[in-house]
Amino acid sequence: MKSKQKTDEPELTGTQVAEYLSANPDFFSDRDSLLALMTLPHQQGGAVSLVERQVSVLRDRNRSTKNHLDDLLNAARRNNEIFDKCQSLILSLLAAKDAITFFDALESGLKHEFDCHAYSLVIFSDDPEQINTFTSRVSLANAKEYVGDLIKGTKPSLGALRPSEQDFLFPNASSKVKSAAVLPIKTRSINKDATFEHIQIALLSIGSNRKDYFDASMDTLFIGFVADVLAQLLPLHIPVSNTPPAKRLEE
Repeated sequence: MKSKQKTDEPELTGTQVAEYLSANPDFFSDRDSLLALMTLPHQQGGAVSLVERQVSVLRDRNRSTKNHLDDLLNAARRNNEIFDKCQSLILSLLAAKDAITFFDALESGLKHEFDCHAYSLVIFSDDPEQINTFTSRVSLANAKEYVGDLIKGTKPSLGALRPSEQDFLFPNASSKVKSAAVLPIKTRSINKDATFEHIQIALLSIGSNRKDYFDASMDTLFIGFVADVLAQLLPLHIPVSNTPPAKRLEE
């Protein structure tokens, strides 16, 4: 009598079973008796059926998806509000016929459209001068001592500022500012080798007394467009000769 030879078959791993079921999601469709035997441990003790567990998983996923959609909708509403504010501000700047109405429109737009509690426009110039309460001409070398990192930036900076940056940008309202948006304003010029060079001409800073008003996670597309518009309009209104700024503004 021959003895039966025992064959060594490799055992299936949990990973292999999971891969098979993933590739064959209808495996249990005609195996009701097997499905009825399937149970899963419950976090609070006892057991739940596979169907109950699937329903629970789907419910959690739906909740997560809904929360994600809510976040997207809130971001969309926020971006739409910012777009409307930027549009209103830009239109008022384009309508300005002279330097006085231009700077007045800028100040009024930032106060009413952006509900800011402080703002400043620092224009880089070799002839330092206070143009109005919120607008000044400052040498680039002097500005770099206080806001060098902000000047180097190519995109708007949003969030909290360092105390030295805040004191420089908002000298009359530094203590009120809890968050800020700082927009580098740059123009482009063509070098001798026919390449473009970006020249920093100013910094526009908007401050709020709310910590979450300007947040680093915010989209900067629209306020960045404001900076681009200012880069085109500022040279039309700031003094371009040795004439004192105050006299130029009164003309």
